[in-house]
Amino acid sequence: MISGGIFKTSNIVFELVKGIVVFIILLVLIHFFVATIFKVEGASMEPNFHQDQYVLVDRIDYLTSNPERGDVVILRFPGDPDRTKYIKRIIGLPGEKVTIKDGGVYINDKELREIYISKNIPTEPDMQTILPENEYFVVGDNRPNSSDSRIWGTAAKKFLIGKAVLYVFPTSDWDLISKVYY
Repeated sequence: MISGGIFKTSNIVFELVKGIVVFIILLVLIHFFVATIFKVEGASMEPNFHQDQYVLVDRIDYLTSNPERGDVVILRFPGDPDRTKYIKRIIGLPGEKVTIKDGGVYINDKELREIYISKNIPTEPDMQTILPENEYFVVGDNRPNSSDSRIWGTAAKKFLIGKAVLYVFPTSDWDLISKVYY
Protein backbone atom coordinates (compact mmCIF):
# COMPACT_ATOMS: atom_id res chain seq x y z
CA MET A 1 0.00 0.00 0.00
CA ILE A 2 2.76 2.44 0.88
CA SER A 3 4.75 1.58 -2.24
CA GLY A 4 1.70 2.41 -4.41
CA GLY A 5 1.51 5.89 -2.83
CA ILE A 6 5.20 6.48 -3.50
CA PHE A 7 4.74 5.33 -7.10
CA LYS A 8 1.84 7.78 -7.57
CA THR A 9 3.84 10.63 -6.00
CA SER A 10 6.93 9.95 -8.14
CA ASN A 11 4.70 9.73 -11.24
CA ILE A 12 3.14 13.12 -10.41
CA VAL A 13 6.57 14.65 -9.82
CA PHE A 14 7.85 13.18 -13.10
CA GLU A 15 4.87 14.61 -15.02
CA LEU A 16 5.35 17.99 -13.35
CA VAL A 17 9.07 18.09 -14.18
CA LYS A 18 8.33 16.98 -17.75
CA GLY A 19 5.77 19.79 -18.10
CA ILE A 20 8.24 22.37 -16.75
CA VAL A 21 10.98 21.20 -19.14
CA VAL A 22 8.62 21.39 -22.14
CA PHE A 23 7.50 24.88 -21.02
CA ILE A 24 11.12 26.07 -20.72
CA ILE A 25 11.99 24.66 -24.14
CA LEU A 26 8.98 26.45 -25.66
CA LEU A 27 9.99 29.74 -24.00
CA VAL A 28 13.53 29.42 -25.35
CA LEU A 29 12.26 28.68 -28.87
CA ILE A 30 9.86 31.62 -28.72
CA HIS A 31 12.64 33.91 -27.45
CA PHE A 32 15.08 33.01 -30.23
CA PHE A 33 12.69 32.60 -33.16
CA VAL A 34 9.36 34.36 -32.56
CA ALA A 35 9.52 37.29 -30.14
CA THR A 36 11.57 38.66 -27.29
CA ILE A 37 11.48 41.50 -24.79
CA PHE A 38 13.98 44.36 -24.99
CA LYS A 39 14.76 46.88 -22.25
CA VAL A 40 15.44 50.42 -23.49
CA GLU A 41 18.63 51.84 -22.06
CA GLY A 42 19.66 55.43 -22.63
CA ALA A 43 18.03 58.50 -24.14
CA SER A 44 18.76 57.94 -27.84
CA MET A 45 15.10 57.34 -28.77
CA GLU A 46 13.40 59.99 -26.60
CA PRO A 47 10.72 61.25 -26.59
CA ASN A 48 9.23 58.10 -28.17
CA PHE A 49 11.06 55.50 -26.05
CA HIS A 50 12.41 56.03 -22.54
CA GLN A 51 15.01 54.60 -20.19
CA ASP A 52 13.82 51.35 -18.53
CA GLN A 53 10.85 50.95 -20.86
CA TYR A 54 10.29 47.42 -22.18
CA VAL A 55 9.16 46.60 -25.71
CA LEU A 56 8.06 43.39 -27.41
CA VAL A 57 10.25 42.59 -30.42
CA ASP A 58 8.90 40.64 -33.41
CA ARG A 59 11.69 38.36 -34.67
CA ILE A 60 9.67 36.65 -37.43
CA ASP A 61 8.75 39.64 -39.59
CA TYR A 62 12.22 40.10 -41.08
CA LEU A 63 12.49 36.41 -41.94
CA THR A 64 9.55 36.76 -44.32
CA SER A 65 9.84 40.41 -45.41
CA ASN A 66 12.30 43.27 -45.57
CA PRO A 67 12.57 46.06 -43.03
CA GLU A 68 10.79 49.29 -43.96
CA ARG A 69 11.60 52.94 -43.48
CA GLY A 70 10.30 54.08 -40.09
CA ASP A 71 10.56 50.66 -38.45
CA VAL A 72 11.92 50.83 -34.91
CA VAL A 73 14.39 47.99 -34.69
CA ILE A 74 16.49 46.26 -32.12
CA LEU A 75 19.90 45.49 -33.54
CA ARG A 76 23.22 44.11 -32.51
CA PHE A 77 25.86 46.84 -32.68
CA PRO A 78 27.96 46.04 -35.78
CA GLY A 79 31.17 46.93 -33.88
CA ASP A 80 30.41 44.47 -31.06
CA PRO A 81 27.57 42.15 -32.17
CA ASP A 82 28.02 39.70 -29.30
CA ARG A 83 27.46 42.20 -26.49
CA THR A 84 25.78 45.46 -27.36
CA LYS A 85 22.17 45.90 -28.52
CA TYR A 86 20.58 49.16 -29.65
CA ILE A 87 17.12 50.45 -30.41
CA LYS A 88 17.05 52.68 -33.51
CA ARG A 89 14.77 53.77 -36.35
CA ILE A 90 15.43 52.79 -39.99
CA ILE A 91 15.49 55.82 -42.26
CA GLY A 92 17.55 54.56 -45.20
CA LEU A 93 17.00 51.39 -47.23
CA PRO A 94 19.39 49.38 -49.43
CA GLY A 95 20.33 51.16 -52.65
CA GLU A 96 19.20 54.59 -51.46
CA LYS A 97 21.27 57.74 -51.21
CA VAL A 98 21.04 59.21 -47.71
CA THR A 99 22.09 62.84 -47.41
CA ILE A 100 22.19 64.88 -44.23
CA LYS A 101 22.58 68.59 -44.83
CA ASP A 102 21.52 71.80 -43.17
CA GLY A 103 19.96 69.82 -40.29
CA GLY A 104 17.64 67.77 -42.55
CA VAL A 105 17.62 64.22 -43.91
CA TYR A 106 17.17 63.56 -47.63
CA ILE A 107 16.53 60.22 -49.29
CA ASN A 108 17.44 60.22 -52.98
CA ASP A 109 17.45 64.07 -52.84
CA LYS A 110 13.91 64.27 -51.39
CA GLU A 111 13.53 65.62 -47.85
CA LEU A 112 12.36 63.04 -45.34
CA ARG A 113 9.42 64.30 -43.28
CA GLU A 114 10.06 62.95 -39.78
CA ILE A 115 6.94 63.70 -37.74
CA TYR A 116 8.20 61.68 -34.74
CA ILE A 117 11.02 64.11 -33.88
CA SER A 118 10.93 67.74 -32.84
CA LYS A 119 11.48 70.23 -35.66
CA ASN A 120 14.00 72.16 -33.56
CA ILE A 121 16.36 69.16 -33.32
CA PRO A 122 18.71 69.19 -36.31
CA THR A 123 20.27 66.04 -37.72
CA GLU A 124 24.03 66.43 -37.89
CA PRO A 125 26.72 66.17 -39.19
CA ASP A 126 26.37 66.87 -42.89
CA MET A 127 27.16 63.68 -44.79
CA GLN A 128 26.14 61.54 -47.73
CA THR A 129 26.20 57.80 -48.35
CA ILE A 130 24.75 55.31 -50.80
CA LEU A 131 23.58 52.21 -49.02
CA PRO A 132 24.89 48.86 -50.23
CA GLU A 133 22.64 45.83 -50.68
CA ASN A 134 21.25 44.52 -47.35
CA GLU A 135 22.48 47.61 -45.47
CA TYR A 136 20.27 50.05 -43.53
CA PHE A 137 20.81 53.57 -42.21
CA VAL A 138 19.55 53.66 -38.62
CA VAL A 139 19.32 56.66 -36.29
CA GLY A 140 17.99 57.50 -32.86
CA ASP A 141 15.01 59.85 -32.58
CA ASN A 142 16.99 61.97 -30.10
CA ARG A 143 19.69 62.86 -32.63
CA PRO A 144 22.04 64.85 -30.36
CA ASN A 145 22.19 61.90 -27.92
CA SER A 146 22.40 58.94 -30.27
CA SER A 147 25.24 56.73 -31.44
CA ASP A 148 24.02 55.46 -34.81
CA SER A 149 24.76 55.14 -38.54
CA ARG A 150 25.98 58.74 -38.62
CA ILE A 151 28.88 57.63 -36.41
CA TRP A 152 29.51 53.93 -36.98
CA GLY A 153 28.08 53.42 -40.47
CA THR A 154 25.29 51.33 -41.86
CA ALA A 155 23.81 48.22 -40.25
CA ALA A 156 23.63 44.97 -42.20
CA LYS A 157 20.31 43.11 -42.16
CA LYS A 158 22.04 40.23 -40.37
CA PHE A 159 22.45 42.52 -37.31
CA LEU A 160 18.73 43.33 -37.09
CA ILE A 161 17.17 41.27 -34.29
CA GLY A 162 13.63 42.37 -34.99
CA LYS A 163 11.01 45.10 -35.06
CA ALA A 164 9.66 46.71 -31.89
CA VAL A 165 5.88 46.25 -32.01
CA LEU A 166 4.46 46.78 -28.53
CA TYR A 167 5.22 48.87 -25.45
CA VAL A 168 5.06 46.31 -22.62
CA PHE A 169 6.26 48.00 -19.44
CA PRO A 170 5.57 50.12 -17.53
CA THR A 171 1.97 49.03 -17.86
CA SER A 172 0.83 52.65 -18.17
CA ASP A 173 2.65 52.72 -21.55
CA TRP A 174 1.10 49.47 -22.80
CA ASP A 175 0.19 50.11 -26.45
CA LEU A 176 1.07 49.14 -30.01
CA ILE A 177 4.02 51.01 -31.46
CA SER A 178 2.63 53.21 -34.21
CA LYS A 179 3.71 52.63 -37.79
CA VAL A 180 5.20 55.72 -39.40
CA TYR A 181 4.05 56.74 -42.87
CA TYR A 182 6.20 59.10 -44.95
